[in-house]
Amino acid sequence: MPAAAPSSSSGVQARTLRYQRHRPGQTLLYKIVAQHYPVFVAHMAGKGRTLPEYVQAEFESYLKCSQLEHGFLRVRCDTCRAAR
Repeated sequence: MPAAAPSSSSGVQARTLRYQRHRPGQTLLYKIVAQHYPVFVAHMAGKGRTLPEYVQAEFESYLKCSQLEHGFLRVRCDTCRAAR
């Protein structure tokens, strides 16, 4: 079911909220993947096998997700100048 369009009062609230950085590196899932993915890749290599490239790329992208040195995004509305 589609979400209802925001009312004008919720639009005002959205502009007054402060951005809070997402920290995927602090989640349990991230910690498990960071700990076990390299071990799993080494285990597979020991057996002469590798994961498909697209799977490796997804895991590596996920592990870069919380590291700001790999980039970040900041956007600004040209109309109201709100930045996120």
